[in-house]
Amino acid sequence: MEQTTPQLRKKTALQEEREARDLAVFKEYNDLVSIEGQSRTEVNKYLMQKYNIRSNATLYVILKRVEERYNAQEETV
Repeated sequence: MEQTTPQLRKKTALQEEREARDLAVFKEYNDLVSIEGQSRTEVNKYLMQKYNIRSNATLYVILKRVEERYNAQEETV
């Protein structure tokens, strides 16, 4: 009888949900701040309210995390 290894997920559902949210925040942030004259503070407030983010620090951690993920992907290509 042949044993097969189970197909396990690499990430939990919560990790996948967080990555999707982070990517959405990152894209929307960059789209909004690319508008000339747009206040970054107002963009931060808007995104924090929209995505229920409680602090500026969390927002910046999200942006940094996604940027690092993009940079790591570019290095492997």
